[in-house]
Amino acid sequence: AGWGKQGNEAVDTYASLLLLQPSDGDSYSFGDTKTVGVAATRAANPDLKWEETEQFNVAVDYGLLDNRISGSFEYYVKNTSDLLLEVNVPQPAVQEKRFENVGKVRNKGLEAALDALLITQSNLTWQAGLVFTAEKNEVVDLGEFEFITSGEVSGQGQSGTKSQRILPGFALGTFYGPEFVGVEGGEQMFNNYVDGVLMGTTSDPEADDFVPIGDANPDFTLGLRSQLTWGGFDASFIARWEQGRDVFNNTALIHGARSNVKQGKNFLRSSLDDEDSVDEPAIYSSRWIEDGSFLRLQNITVGYTFELPALLAGAGNTARVYVSADNLFVLTGYSGYDPEVHTQFGVASRGIDYLSYPRARTFTTGVRLSF
Repeated sequence: AGWGKQGNEAVDTYASLLLLQPSDGDSYSFGDTKTVGVAATRAANPDLKWEETEQFNVAVDYGLLDNRISGSFEYYVKNTSDLLLEVNVPQPAVQEKRFENVGKVRNKGLEAALDALLITQSNLTWQAGLVFTAEKNEVVDLGEFEFITSGEVSGQGQSGTKSQRILPGFALGTFYGPEFVGVEGGEQMFNNYVDGVLMGTTSDPEADDFVPIGDANPDFTLGLRSQLTWGGFDASFIARWEQGRDVFNNTALIHGARSNVKQGKNFLRSSLDDEDSVDEPAIYSSRWIEDGSFLRLQNITVGYTFELPALLAGAGNTARVYVSADNLFVLTGYSGYDPEVHTQFGVASRGIDYLSYPRARTFTTGVRLSF
C-alpha cells in the first residue's frame, strides 16, 4: 500500500501570463508598409498555481505453480485539487477567458494482470497474458461554478454550441445536450423537461431540456497478449477491447444533415434515407452520440529463426525473418472511421470525432542477423 502527495505553490507557468498572438485584424499601416499587430487571446492570472494530487494505492502481487501463473491486483484513489481549467472571467477584461484553479476531481481505479506459461516443452512454449483496467473519474467540486462548458461543436449554425459540461457528480468527458427521440413530420423531436420532469416532446429544445447524454470514458479496458514459439517459428499478437465509451460524431452531424442537399455541400449517402425535411437544420443532440466500444487487433507478428550456413558465417550465428501487421482490424458498431479518436475542442474535452484521418494499417517485413 502507498500514499503520496504532489504539488507546489509555483506560479511560473505560461498559463498565468497574458497571451498575445499575431492577428491580421490588428494590423497597422506605416506609410506603404503593412505591419501585423498582436492581440490578447487569454487574460493573465497572477494567482495561478500548480494542481495538487494525493494518491492512495493498494497492490498485491502473486505467483502460483512455481510462477507459471503470476499477476497483480491494484486499487487506487487519486484526488486532484486546484484543477487548471479555462473559465470565463468578469468583464470588462482584456479577454473573456483565462486559466484558474477550479475545483476537485477524483479518480478511482482497479487494475488486474494475469500472466501464464501455458506450455513449456523442449521445442514448444506458449505464454499469454491479460490486463484488465476499470477507472471511474468524478468531478467532486467546481467552487463558485455550477458547471463549465467545453467541447466546441463545429458546423454551420453551431456557433457557441458546446458538446460537454464539466459538472459536479459527473465524469470529465460528459456529453450534455437534448435527447433525440425521432422525426415527426420532417422535424427532429426531443424530450421536453420542466423542472427535471419529462413533459413530452419538443422540436425546439431549450436549456431545461439539456441533460447528460453520454460519457467518453470506457467502462473497462481489456488487453490480451500471446506469444508462441515452436522450433524456429514464433508468433505473437496483441489485442485490446474497450467497452462502454461514447463518441460524438461531429463529422456526421455536419455531413449527415439532409439540408446539405439544398446547399451544394458534401453529404453522406445515408442522409438521403432520413425522414428529416430538407429545410431541417443540424441540431446537436444525442442523435450524434454513438457507442464507441471496439475490439482492435493492435499487432500480429510471425517470424522464423534459423542458423546461417557455415559458408556465410561462423557457427552459432542466426538470422530471423519476420512479417508484422499493425492495426489489422477493428470490430465496432461506430459509424465513423475509428472510435478511438479525439479532436481537441476545449479544456478537458474527450471523445470528439471531427474530420479525423483514419488510423493507418501498416505491414512490415524484415530480416535480423546475429553474428
